[in-house]
Amino acid sequence: MKFVVWWLIAFAALALESPLLVSWESFFYAPDVALIMALYIGSRAEPLGGLVTAFAIGLLKDGFCLAAPVGVFTEITVLTFLVARLLSRRVDLRSSVPLMATTAAASLVASALFLALEAIFHRSSSDYGQVLRLALPLALVTMLLAPIQFGLLERVGRTLSNRGGGRYLFP
Repeated sequence: MKFVVWWLIAFAALALESPLLVSWESFFYAPDVALIMALYIGSRAEPLGGLVTAFAIGLLKDGFCLAAPVGVFTEITVLTFLVARLLSRRVDLRSSVPLMATTAAASLVASALFLALEAIFHRSSSDYGQVLRLALPLALVTMLLAPIQFGLLERVGRTLSNRGGGRYLFP
């Protein structure tokens, strides 16, 4: 149950983020909600359910971004989930400073991976310079949102675990 709720939270965040940023004319500086979700799920969830949820969240982000080739954000989200699984044993993502540093680093790596995948699969694109220029501001904005989103997801996770949910959807 918690995986479905996390997916619904990601959907709601992406659905609200898109029109708000267009109306504020700041869509280039949108925080990467899917990346933060992948970090959270990778550090807190079981491997199979977390992987399926990260994949579904990546597909969601692909659906909301029409400019990139299909599957780019899915791959980035799944790879972020897998790296977060490895880092969860070494980095404590329960306090703000390590969480923000890890999120900023993950955002910069995700931008580099996006640039590499864009160069491979979308060769006619000429916006490589813009991706490089926006990588650091995007990392900073995403870094600032990470503690807020982690807090929300922690609260939802605690509520669902108190009710006994989350044990039936994926073992």
